[in-house]
Amino acid sequence: MFKNFTTRMCQTLAVLALAIGLAGCGPDDGMVGVSGTITMDGKPVPEGSITFTPVDGKGRPGGGAFENGSFSTRAFPGETAVQIHGHEIIQLPNPTQEQVERGLDTERKSIVPGVYNNASKLRIDISPENNTFDFDLTSDGKIPEGMAAK
Repeated sequence: MFKNFTTRMCQTLAVLALAIGLAGCGPDDGMVGVSGTITMDGKPVPEGSITFTPVDGKGRPGGGAFENGSFSTRAFPGETAVQIHGHEIIQLPNPTQEQVERGLDTERKSIVPGVYNNASKLRIDISPENNTFDFDLTSDGKIPEGMAAK
């Protein structure tokens, strides 16, 4: 009986030690959570990717994929260059039977102008207190207020 009690006590202590150890674990890489929306001419961008690159070169780029105009990712705090690539899926007109069977009856069409991605002029200042951003993009490439490069 004492042996069972000792075994259970050791198991309980091991689980407790593991739980305490894991509670202190987490992403302590200096990055902060960043979220928000991406619209083009007032409509959510269906899907794409967003990248946050520290302007001062300290830290690595953050970001990831987004859907339905919403993103939630991680990035380093500070002045940050933003690149947004967005596209919609277009059904090809008159696909062949083979294209349909192979899933090749659609294509991605870029809907975000270059001024927001490869030639991005978007800049934001990320901090733990300032980490929600709404990118209201336009097809004419106007930079949203307060998001222009300095």
